[in-house]
Amino acid sequence: MNRENNIEAVQSATIPLPVAGKDMNSILKSLETGVENIFTGDKYAQYLQTMSKFHRYSFNNTLLIAMQRPDATLVTGYRNWQTMGRQVKKGEKGITILAPAPIKRKREQEILDQNNKPLLDGNGKPKTEEVEVVIPHFKPTTVFDISQTDGEPIETLAPEELTEAVADYDLFMKAITEVSPVPIRFDEIEGEAKGYYHSVDKEIVIQKGMSDSQTIKTAIHETGHARIHDKDLMAEQGIEKDRLTKEVEAESVAYCVCSAFGVDTSEYSFPYIAGWSSGRDMKELKTSMDTIRKTAGEMIDELSEKLQELFTEKKQLLESEQKEKLIPAMEVAGYHFDELESSDGNLRFLPDGTHEIEGVRIADSWNDVQEWLEGVALEDPDTVERVERVLHPERFEKTSEELMFDGEERFAIYQINHESKAMEYQFMGMDFVKSQGMEVTAGDYQCVYSGILQPSDNLDTLYSVFNQNHPADFRGHSMSVSDVVITNRNGDIRAFYVDSFGFTELPDFVKQRQEMIGIENTTLPLHPDEDKARISFYVAECSEFPVLGEFHQDLTLEQAFDIFDQIPGSRMNGIKSIGFNLQDGSDYEGMFDLYVGITLQKEIINSIPGYRDNKLVQKALSDAEEIIEKRQNEREKTESKMPEVIQKTERQKTKLQHRREAMSL
Repeated sequence: MNRENNIEAVQSATIPLPVAGKDMNSILKSLETGVENIFTGDKYAQYLQTMSKFHRYSFNNTLLIAMQRPDATLVTGYRNWQTMGRQVKKGEKGITILAPAPIKRKREQEILDQNNKPLLDGNGKPKTEEVEVVIPHFKPTTVFDISQTDGEPIETLAPEELTEAVADYDLFMKAITEVSPVPIRFDEIEGEAKGYYHSVDKEIVIQKGMSDSQTIKTAIHETGHARIHDKDLMAEQGIEKDRLTKEVEAESVAYCVCSAFGVDTSEYSFPYIAGWSSGRDMKELKTSMDTIRKTAGEMIDELSEKLQELFTEKKQLLESEQKEKLIPAMEVAGYHFDELESSDGNLRFLPDGTHEIEGVRIADSWNDVQEWLEGVALEDPDTVERVERVLHPERFEKTSEELMFDGEERFAIYQINHESKAMEYQFMGMDFVKSQGMEVTAGDYQCVYSGILQPSDNLDTLYSVFNQNHPADFRGHSMSVSDVVITNRNGDIRAFYVDSFGFTELPDFVKQRQEMIGIENTTLPLHPDEDKARISFYVAECSEFPVLGEFHQDLTLEQAFDIFDQIPGSRMNGIKSIGFNLQDGSDYEGMFDLYVGITLQKEIINSIPGYRDNKLVQKALSDAEEIIEKRQNEREKTESKMPEVIQKTERQKTKLQHRREAMSL
């Protein structure tokens, strides 16, 4: 379902009316000709399209617009366009329509009493008075379509939100259901019928399993039947219509409504329209056309209003759901939502003081907030992960706490469950716990926060953060006596009770917690057979895909650096690198980058327990640092002996090479 919003598209010239002249007689003769002509060929569908855009106009004016400018979308008079900041283009021929021009006349009228009987004078004659009456009258007037003007943009007749609502099948069907005078249900219908209106049961039934577009067309068609062809309603109004007339009217209403809302109308055809119209007098044809215009117009107006209402409700619901999800995501990114100072189009977020961020972040909408969160390059890996966990929880099989027990360097904070017996010693030191014969057990605690343990973190820094200035997404109380902290540092997982002074280790708490969340307390050896372990080095023209381009392996570290220098940066398939190939029978054996571009991968390597604790890998890092330092010293000595101009050129060259490699990284 697509909708055209470009109401200023190039259109054809105004077509003269069949009968020349702008007097009423000529226009009425043109209308008679027009009525005869619209029921031939493809002009009927063209007329219905015009009717869908001008459904508030009378039948005569709709027909006049269709005859002269069938592609018109928005018409008004010359001076009206000027008041709207637009000017009719030079040489444009206007569209003739009929405008009300009532005539006022004075006449004598009998005076009636409260019983609606004439009052008599002394001679027994009815009393009269002079009154002013308005006699309906019309006169020809000229209007111009928006395509015939230039100037200030005009709001389209199809607001963007309405277009979005129409494109939403469920929303559109709900709107049709709510404007239908009878219930709509889906069922299996025997035969080829796509749907029907049951005048006795007062319901519309639609065939199951049809396409969205066909279902909407059928629903609108049958709603048209229910509005104008209800048996009881027609009997009450003394109206009789044959079957073909009913189908013409319902199908025409459906075509108009679908056309107004941009629903595909290419499948509609009216091959029987000429046969239906022949032999019917002008009054009967005009009555049917006016019924179609009136019914289609009411449905277009009601559906527009209902769609706007439903779309607004849906938009508010989506915004509410966004807000519910995005505020926690912003909190893990380090921002509090300033609800008091925020308003539509001005969402304010304040930094929490824990993260290294400054300044207030302002967004126009929740969509902007989501785009920022999805696209922001946060430097802190812990923050990146926490944002991802909120926005895309389906991407994570394990919680941060579970990863801590799996060997990653993380920490977790535990606080007493309010429904447990441990509430008796909440905020009390370990001496009190022991004096009361109680024991600290994991079953009385719940995990309130877990994250990555940074190299600079220890129990004191964690206490400082979570006691004095905790992160925005921390939901527990400030860290206090009786809380428990578990840390995993280099595979050493330990639990500590926050005591009155310092921390007291809890030897059994880790195992208890592992059992609670279903984790087996097993630790795989990082290096099963260190005596047989070996390490070699390789050089790759492309670090990401070593097999792409030049590749050398089974080298010593010195050989690797020599070959690395010989690979020119100008023909890099990627970022050239030196890597190690560890063979020690552990879960970490295999190839890994050691030196990429211009950077030694020390931090990345040391963030992996299997490499941080491996003697061969650590020696490789140490040796690489010595080689890099030695090479740097030799380079500086060489440059110092060069003339200043050459030194400057070499430095610029080095900076350009480094920038290229850094940008590629």
